[in-house]
Amino acid sequence: MATRKETIGIEYDDPQREVSLGTMESNSPYESQNPSDWVPPMTVRVYPIQNPRSKLLATASVNIAKSFAVQGFRVYDSKNGLFVKEPERRYVKNGTELTDSVFFPITKEARDILHGQILSSYELVMEQQERQHPQQKDELEELLEDDLPFDTAYQSAPLPTDEDAPVITM
Repeated sequence: MATRKETIGIEYDDPQREVSLGTMESNSPYESQNPSDWVPPMTVRVYPIQNPRSKLLATASVNIAKSFAVQGFRVYDSKNGLFVKEPERRYVKNGTELTDSVFFPITKEARDILHGQILSSYELVMEQQERQHPQQKDELEELLEDDLPFDTAYQSAPLPTDEDAPVITM
């Protein structure tokens, strides 16, 4: 026959209560007005696209507080400047392709700090690449200059002669 288990008296800590600022002194970084106090330290790795054929310039991964890794950030170029897009998951539902955010900051301040960190890391990586390989940009500019408008006027192709016509035998 089954026996009934005894209930064990467990005391739980009081749930955290919201405390208005100024009523109580606290050392909690989350109650600070300065977002840099409560945003954990981040390490960003940027992987630039070598020959961008679209507006995607780089991908990035972020290590948060040496505890969490988030991959899939993308750096794009637009008419308004550089911007960062968070990782997302794509799926098809009822024949329509949809996306869901995988990772996103909760507050605007946290988003600004995260995006600022990624963009500044991207700019540092691009400056470092420019210092290491300055001739690549010069070669690209030379190629573009060679392909730009002709120095001489375009001459029409010579008209075909009977000698150039294909011979068909039957």
